[in-house]
Amino acid sequence: MDLLDSLGETLGGVWDSAMQGGEQWVQSWFDNEADKVASAAPEQNRVPQYLEPAKQPTGQPIQPTGMDTQTMLLIGGGVVVSLAVVVLLMKGK
Repeated sequence: MDLLDSLGETLGGVWDSAMQGGEQWVQSWFDNEADKVASAAPEQNRVPQYLEPAKQPTGQPIQPTGMDTQTMLLIGGGVVVSLAVVVLLMKGK
């Protein structure tokens, strides 16, 4: 009887190990498939266009040109000062 108990314990341990390994394998397979599906979503893999800099058809980024805010404020301030000087000069005549 002791031999059957020992054999039963051994087979039970082997069965438990096989089931645990099988469950881990199935869980990792499901996780892998879920990762594939999530990475295939184009809306998650693409950078929104409003965040990307403008590009040439060749893929080269377009460098911003023109005046920045500080330059525009300096020019506007110069125009206002010039107009104030002209008004003061015309008022004195």
